[in-house]
Amino acid sequence: MSLKLITNVKKQHTVPRFLLDKFGFGKKGKKRKLFTFDKLNERKFQQSVFDATTRNTFYNIENHPEKASLEPILGIYETQAAPLIKEIIEKRNVGWLTDEDKFKIATFVAVQRARSYGELQRINHMIDALSGKLSGLGLTSKQLDAELGGEDPTDRKNMFLKMILDQSEVVGHLMEKSWILYETDILEPFFVSDNPITLHNHIDMGLRGNLGIALKGIQIHLPISSTFTLALTCPSIEETAIKSKKMVERVMASNPLLLRQFDNPLGLIEFGKGYEFGTPIKQTAENVKFLNSLQVIYSEQYVFCEKNCFGLAEEIIGSNKDYKTGPRMQIN
Repeated sequence: MSLKLITNVKKQHTVPRFLLDKFGFGKKGKKRKLFTFDKLNERKFQQSVFDATTRNTFYNIENHPEKASLEPILGIYETQAAPLIKEIIEKRNVGWLTDEDKFKIATFVAVQRARSYGELQRINHMIDALSGKLSGLGLTSKQLDAELGGEDPTDRKNMFLKMILDQSEVVGHLMEKSWILYETDILEPFFVSDNPITLHNHIDMGLRGNLGIALKGIQIHLPISSTFTLALTCPSIEETAIKSKKMVERVMASNPLLLRQFDNPLGLIEFGKGYEFGTPIKQTAENVKFLNSLQVIYSEQYVFCEKNCFGLAEEIIGSNKDYKTGPRMQIN
């Protein structure tokens, strides 16, 4: 049976409802609510999960004679990932995931990263910045059109939609990562945003940047509920964690007095077990703050939470107004 790429759904979520639901409060269905921080306008308010991150006909192909849309395809990815994410939360574990399960979630993660409104804005910003740079070097309008696709928003939108489906290479890299689960409690809940896939790398690689999906040290995060975040990390982090766990266990067995050399020996054991067995790693308040700060920085405009606790978001925006939008590439 062929898939019909046509939909009559006008309000299209850039972050699926099934995911936003897990950060909401109150009744189920269309009445379920989210606390929302609008970092562009620096205001807080409540809205329904049904209304959050919606944009009219956002995934419809521009000027298509049959009004084709990516919405049905995105629905398939969501349908495949949703029950697996639900089961991760219920089991409090990722060790049970099969390669097929991981492939479905990895595909969802890759597509979610590519499908956000912020990604379209970044594409527009990059093209505009490159156009300005190349124009300054003497390229004509015709040459710029040939190189960058011009200024037509329709062409840019359709290029964006095409890129959403071109994620096989990214999925391959995600499948090579080490998967681990981070846990907090409802007193210190995780944020989610209109651009929920965040990247971090502790390795400083200078001007070349360190946030490539395939780079050593990379960490990819997706909050999956108010109390759980799924992390896909560089295998080198897992290797270090398991080595440290085994070292602490050897010391505990042979000479416990030497444990004072370790800052947090029990934490090192827990971290290693998280990779070995898929058990959740309880996050300190500082770690939760860090993961939530990534949600604020990566969000295009909106940050969501089960609780009205956006002091961190206000602090980040207050310290740097550049964070009022999502990340933008700098063209030198």
